[in-house]
Formats: sequence, structure tokens, C-alpha cells
Amino acid sequence: MSDILGSFRRRAQDLIDSINSAGGLRSTVEGLRKQMAESDRRRAIHKARSDLKQLDAQINEMITAVGVQAVGLHRTGRMTAPELMPLCEHIIELESAVAQQREELARLEATQDQSAEGEARNCAQCGRPIPPNGTFCPYCGAPAPQPPPEEPRFCANCGASLRSGARFCPRCGESVAE
Repeated sequence: MSDILGSFRRRAQDLIDSINSAGGLRSTVEGLRKQMAESDRRRAIHKARSDLKQLDAQINEMITAVGVQAVGLHRTGRMTAPELMPLCEHIIELESAVAQQREELARLEATQDQSAEGEARNCAQCGRPIPPNGTFCPYCGAPAPQPPPEEPRFCANCGASLRSGARFCPRCGESVAE
């Protein structure tokens, strides 16, 4: 029995030696260790970047809060730091410009909505909107209502045919009465 055990030990050792001699098992283990170390390093870098991003965001929030407080103090006349006063005044000017720009945008959007309402057509059958160039309703297939045909216009000076919306005659250049 000891001969069988000895033979098994020799064969097992021979197998281990052949794997190790070719660098197989040791090489694989070393490769895995290096990959794990690199993965750990990447994870640590990612965490450090994430932490830095979070800290930067907190700093920006605090700077904003300090600025809001300073502008509030300036508005109430309790600002005591003369070096902050020009910054606060500039912020107030910018806020005023933003308010004016918002009013202008609202005005422009209102005129856009009014002009869009004038162009919009609704289906006579289902009431849904029909695209401006559509000839049939995309929802129910009913024919779209057609606008009345425009009457042809002619130049009072030379009699040339005028396009819709033209303000000047293409032939003689005269101003066209609307």
C-alpha cells in the first residue's frame, strides 16, 4: 500500500512541478493578484473622484448661500463689507436684466401662441388638430377643411400678378397697398 501511496505522491509532485515549471499556476495566480490590485486601485480612484465631486458641490452650495445672504444684507442696507457692495450691486443688476429678459420671452411666446392659433386647423369630425399642410386628419382620416382661396391680386401701376403677402411689385417695384 505504501508503494501505491508513494507512486501517487510522485505523480502528483510531477504534475505540480510540470505546472510550476511552465509558469502555469504561479503565473496565473500572480496575474490574478495584479488584476485584483489594479481593480482595487481603479475603485479607489473612482471613489476619490466621486468624493471630490461631492465636496465641490457642497462648496458651491455654500458659496451660493453666502452670496444670497450678502445680497440680502445689501438690499436691506445692512451690508458692512464695502468690498462686497459692488458685487452685490452687480448681482442685483443681473437679476433685473433676467427679469426683463423673462418678460420679453413671455411676450414673444404669447405672440407665437397667438400666431399659431391663427394657423391651426381642427378636424370637423373629431376636433383634433390637423398639421398646417395636411389634407386629411391624421386621427380619423376625414378631409381637412380647406381655407377659402385667395383672390388674385394685381399691381395698380403695371398690372403684374402679385404673390400673397407681397409688399412691392416684382415687375415695376411700386409699393403695393394691402
